[in-house]
Amino acid sequence: MASRCERCGTRHLPPARVCLHCHAVDQMTEERLADVQATVATFTIDRLAFSLAPPVVAAVVDFDGGGRYQFEMADVDPADVAIGKRVAMSFRRLYTATTGVHDYFWKAVLVNDPAEGSK
Repeated sequence: MASRCERCGTRHLPPARVCLHCHAVDQMTEERLADVQATVATFTIDRLAFSLAPPVVAAVVDFDGGGRYQFEMADVDPADVAIGKRVAMSFRRLYTATTGVHDYFWKAVLVNDPAEGSK
């Protein structure tokens, strides 16, 4: 969830109480971003961190319409990740505790870009 300023319309992710643009205080509306696509701003590939599907590919993404956040990427070949690639959100398992309890969160997945053609 992000927040959108009711006064000027600026979107904030992570959510904020004070608008970075017009400085309005506590004039925010929650906004769902699960269905909003984003663009990879930067990324890193970590071959040492634990993951259910190594290596860990972490990307900072800029959502269409505003908002920036870091996500782990899922179902991705590290060679296919690049700055400017389009991603969508997918609710995925992060890990399973030794007690068998699963932990879930949003991950970024690459989406097909029609301008690139099929691979």
